[in-house]
Amino acid sequence: MRTLMLALLASFAVAVPAAAQGPVRSDTVAGMVAPKPPLKLTDEQKKLVAQRIKGQNTLDKLPEGFAPVVGATVPIQSKLPAHPLPRPLVYEIPVLKNYYYVQLDDKVLIVDPMTKKVAEIVAY
Repeated sequence: MRTLMLALLASFAVAVPAAAQGPVRSDTVAGMVAPKPPLKLTDEQKKLVAQRIKGQNTLDKLPEGFAPVVGATVPIQSKLPAHPLPRPLVYEIPVLKNYYYVQLDDKVLIVDPMTKKVAEIVAY
């Protein structure tokens, strides 16, 4: 019985810090959203994204005053539209299935649609 109590206390001690890293507030209908791990694309995957997106007819202008960096919030009031990534690309790089993109003149912004934050930047 004592061993069982010690095992339960030990498992609780491990679970409490993990629970502290729970969902974060976002400006979405969902309210609380679990944070995604950082998006880490290889150079080969970035090259593939650039090739697939370059052929899309979704070129957008960068809003004045917005500097695209990883972690920056995409301004929604300036109507910078984010588009779903093409299905064939998502099949090739499954980690992209929950992301959208914004196509600019010289780069592609990979955007988390739930938080509206730039997750990755792919240059042409």
